[in-house]
Amino acid sequence: MLSRFRTVVPLLALLCLGLTCCSFPVRTGYDRSIGDYRSVPPSETASTPPKEEPPAPPQETAQEAPSDSTKHMNSAEKARAAINKKEAAKKAAPKSSLESYARQWMGAKYVYGKATRTKTDCSGFVMQVYKGYYNIELDHSSSKMYKDSRGKSVSRGGLKEGDLVFFGSLWKIDHVGIYLGGGRFIHASTSKGVMISPMQDKYWGHKYQGARRFK
Repeated sequence: MLSRFRTVVPLLALLCLGLTCCSFPVRTGYDRSIGDYRSVPPSETASTPPKEEPPAPPQETAQEAPSDSTKHMNSAEKARAAINKKEAAKKAAPKSSLESYARQWMGAKYVYGKATRTKTDCSGFVMQVYKGYYNIELDHSSSKMYKDSRGKSVSRGGLKEGDLVFFGSLWKIDHVGIYLGGGRFIHASTSKGVMISPMQDKYWGHKYQGARRFK
């Protein structure tokens, strides 16, 4: 009897020890010294959320520089505006008289076959003035001007400013000038160059052969 009791006691002790181990499992946060779960700091249980980076400041939108095509367009518009302004000024300005225009050749030397501001013959002078003042193109020949079908024959008493006056002989037209009014005409003389002479000049008066009106 006593021997059985001695055998049972150790078995009971082992059984109690096993129950104790099952009743108090070891897990995170349990403290056997206090017989309870100790409080766990939030830093040990919760994961730290990632830090939020501050939003990037808004970038300033740079103004686009004007392209080359835009610059070229602006330059072209300015050029056109300048041209239009000049043309408007020309239209607004009163046209100078024929005499004032023709006097720009005064003093030009007589050179046969030439037609410039400094050197010209009689038909070359008339050709330049008519082209520049009336925008009428004439041949560089006094005889051809006289025969030009566009010209209307004018009597000596009916002469008006701008009419062409011709000089020569019954067989040939060899000189031409432009009538200015007041019995005067401007022409390129072989001896004195471009000058103004009276229609009744002792040299030119008896050589007069007729007049033509082209305007």
